[in-house]
Amino acid sequence: MEIVLSSYGQDNTMSIPITTDFNALLEAHHDSLYWMIRKIVLVHDDAQDVLQNTWLKIHKGLPGFKGESKIDTWMFRIAYNECMRFLKQKKQHYRLDDVDNSYLESLKADSHFNGDKGELALHQALATLKENERHIFGLKYFDALKFSQIATMIDTNENSVKTLYYKAEKKLKQQLEKNV
Repeated sequence: MEIVLSSYGQDNTMSIPITTDFNALLEAHHDSLYWMIRKIVLVHDDAQDVLQNTWLKIHKGLPGFKGESKIDTWMFRIAYNECMRFLKQKKQHYRLDDVDNSYLESLKADSHFNGDKGELALHQALATLKENERHIFGLKYFDALKFSQIATMIDTNENSVKTLYYKAEKKLKQQLEKNV
């Protein structure tokens, strides 16, 4: 299925239409969206459900995409919002005092997690972070997104994203050094 997107210039006048093949988008971004979602919702089956909802929203919203951001940033934002909606519905959107035990329990219970001791140690350290720090760290470190893309996705200031990332990175280093 081909969808024609309108590209707007800086003066908001329409320029050359861009033709996008939805199947090509699906093929190009399926895995990266899945893994971004998986790092947030943790369980494979839940990630598949969120991914399906994400692709439905992308398909529905694609004709209205105005090109104000890169298409992959727009799709990641939809995926992130779907993750937050899912977590809120599942009532997993809470924080324990010290360590987010639900994060570790979900990860260990998932039959698709096959990490070694090093990966488990990293995830144990990630569990000590606040949820927003963990999400931002994951988007930057694992998904290699730019700070500007993350800021657009979560609708916040780029400097706030940088601050949270470096704060999370420092906490992780301290936690890993303590446990090694």
